[in-house]
Amino acid sequence: MERRLVVPVVGILIGLLAFFVGETGGLENGFTLLRYHNADAKFLGDLVITSVEEGIQILDIEGNVVKHLEDVSASWLYTAEVDDGKCHAVAYSNHNKETCILKLKALEDFEVLEHQKVLTTDVLAIDPILVQGEDGWYLTHTLIEGTINNPDPNGDNGRYTVRLYRSEDLEEWEYVTDIISEKKNIEDGDIRYIDGIFYYFFEMEHYDKGPSAICMMKSEDNGKTWSKPKELLPAVADQEMASCERTESGWRLYISSDIACVGESYQGAFVYYRDFTSDFEPVGELQASKMPDNQAVRLYEVKKIDGKLCFLFARNFLTDCDLLLRTLESEE
Repeated sequence: MERRLVVPVVGILIGLLAFFVGETGGLENGFTLLRYHNADAKFLGDLVITSVEEGIQILDIEGNVVKHLEDVSASWLYTAEVDDGKCHAVAYSNHNKETCILKLKALEDFEVLEHQKVLTTDVLAIDPILVQGEDGWYLTHTLIEGTINNPDPNGDNGRYTVRLYRSEDLEEWEYVTDIISEKKNIEDGDIRYIDGIFYYFFEMEHYDKGPSAICMMKSEDNGKTWSKPKELLPAVADQEMASCERTESGWRLYISSDIACVGESYQGAFVYYRDFTSDFEPVGELQASKMPDNQAVRLYEVKKIDGKLCFLFARNFLTDCDLLLRTLESEE
C-alpha cells in the first residue's frame, strides 16, 4: 500500500468502528449513538423515547430501537405514567402547531392504546408538560408569537406564553390560565406536583443561546394562580433546565451550562447541579457533575433507575448531535 493512502484508510476504519460501536451501545455505563440528530429525548420508564426527523423511536438502555412509531410527527416530548404504571402517556408537539397525547401499554411491545390530537394552535407551541394533580391531569405548552429564537441581543424577541389546561380523561381539555407570558425565551419547562402544590421550573433568556436564568413558580390552588418567578440561578451563562427533584433535605437541580466558557452555548456546556432547601434557598455552590463524558452537553433529563443516576443528553448538539446515556453511582 502506498504511504499516502495509509492515513486516509486508517481514518475510515476508525470512523466505521466508532459508528458501529455507537449504534449498538457497547459501553457498560450507557450508550452512544453517533450523529443521531434527534430533537428531544426523555426517559420512558427505564427506556428512552426520542424524536428523530419528526418521528418517534423507543430505545432500550443499550441504545437499540425497540419500537418505531409510524404516522407520528413529533419534535418536543414529555412522558408520564398512567394507571399505576400500566401505561405511559406521551405528550408531544410539532411544527404543525399540534399538541398530541399518545397512550402506550407499558412493557411488552408498547402497543399504542390511544393517539389523540388534543390541541391545535395558530402559532408554534413547544415544550409540552403533562402532570397528574389530585383533581385530574394538567397539560402545558409554550406558545410563541412573533420571532422564534431571536439570536440578536438588540433584536425584537417573540412573546412566549406558557398556557395551562386541565382534563379528567386525557382527551377533553379546558383552559385554566396562562402561567407566565414574557417577551423573553421561556424554554425547557418542567412541573412537579407535591403535597398539593405545583412547582414550575423553566429557563428564561432575553435572546437565543444568550445568558439565561433558571426560575421557579408555584401554585397552591390547582393551577389557577401562580407566584412570581423565583430565580434559582442567575443569568450569567446559557443554562438549560433539565431536572429538579425532591431530596431528603430539599431539592436538587440539574442543568447544562456554558458557565466555564460563556458564549459557546451547547458546544461548550457541562452538566452541573445545585442543592436547595425545601423553600428553595441555595445550599452551597454550583457543582460540576461527575457524570462520564461531561463535555459539550445539552442535557435532556436526569433520572434514578435501579439505584443509579442516569443522564440523557446530546453531545455537540449544533453539529454532530450524538445521543448519549451515561450512568453514575452517586454524586456524593
